[in-house]
Amino acid sequence: MAVWLDDMLTLNDHTKKTLANAKKAQNRVRSLMMKKGLSSEGCKRIQVAAVQAVALYRSELWWHGQKDRAYEVQVLLNEQGRRITRCFRTTPQGVLMNDAGLRPAVSLLNNRVRWYKLRQIMMPDTQGVGRMSEIRKNVLSRVEGIDE
Repeated sequence: MAVWLDDMLTLNDHTKKTLANAKKAQNRVRSLMMKKGLSSEGCKRIQVAAVQAVALYRSELWWHGQKDRAYEVQVLLNEQGRRITRCFRTTPQGVLMNDAGLRPAVSLLNNRVRWYKLRQIMMPDTQGVGRMSEIRKNVLSRVEGIDE
């Protein structure tokens, strides 16, 4: 996989291409479901592992709370929920996502950014002195010089 850049470095091309690839992966998973008759739990696992991994690839680079991009990812997640539960298109989205066991797009995207920042904090700095984070009372703080 790669990251596609446009002239203004907005990563619009990247998001369009990854969502298109995710839809292709979703169609392949659907054909597999139809042929093999997978259970809902098996379908959910494949959808999360194959489709969401493609759709959210490097989302920590472009996710800054944009509503239009959250909407595009949410549409894909809604389709995943319909395919997992085999419900109609008229099923309310909240019920659909709950029954499918899927999280909302904004929650998924924020969580990926949170983990990315945590990994950055845990990386050693250029002087060789390690940085480590510490969580106290639900507040993330960085502790300098732990590895000395």
